[in-house]
Amino acid sequence: MLWSAFLMGFLGSFHCIGMCGPIVLALPGKSVAYKVLYNLGRTITYTLMGIVVGMVGQGFSMVGWQQWLSIGVGALMLIIILFTKYKHFDLPMSGAINALYQKVKSALGPLLRSESSLAPLLIGILNGLLPCGLVYAALFAALSMGGVSASAYYMALFGLGTIPIMLGLGLFSTIITPAVRTKLNRAVPYFLAVVAILLILRGMNLGIPLVSPKMDGSGHMHMNHKM
Repeated sequence: MLWSAFLMGFLGSFHCIGMCGPIVLALPGKSVAYKVLYNLGRTITYTLMGIVVGMVGQGFSMVGWQQWLSIGVGALMLIIILFTKYKHFDLPMSGAINALYQKVKSALGPLLRSESSLAPLLIGILNGLLPCGLVYAALFAALSMGGVSASAYYMALFGLGTIPIMLGLGLFSTIITPAVRTKLNRAVPYFLAVVAILLILRGMNLGIPLVSPKMDGSGHMHMNHKM
């Protein structure tokens, strides 16, 4: 399942061009090093988020509910995709989400004007906190991994998946027109649906290698050895 994190990040990065692109273009420096630091910052935030949800998922594993967690998370993702027509990944800016957005936006302002070499890294760390439906979808999947390290790896791979397009933002922003980006964004929900189905199959404990391996209640996979 870890492979799905990188693909989710890569496909979702076409959405990032529209949401985070202006921040990248406003970085205090224009060199590749500044962009690398910025993307490293985002990946750090995503990884820390993975650690947090991993603690929750590990709690489910410890009481033997890992399989049900995987099924529940997959089912919830399908419900969100099917019943809310998850075509875009922008969240409604109201209540707590709007409050978080405003705080992050206020903190980004001084950093975007800063001449410090660490500014791009800090900008990326804060940018990772901006409300984004795609990030939350990745966190749902990371939660079902059932452990701190696995969830952290999942979110780290998600962050790494977004980097190729974000590094080449100047090039891709001219090649990939808004119309093309819209078509690519529309494909993401279908991929998320596949991930959701894989999570459900994983929790069903069918004994299918790679898809639904045998697990005990804590989510540990077992290999059957024949003599």
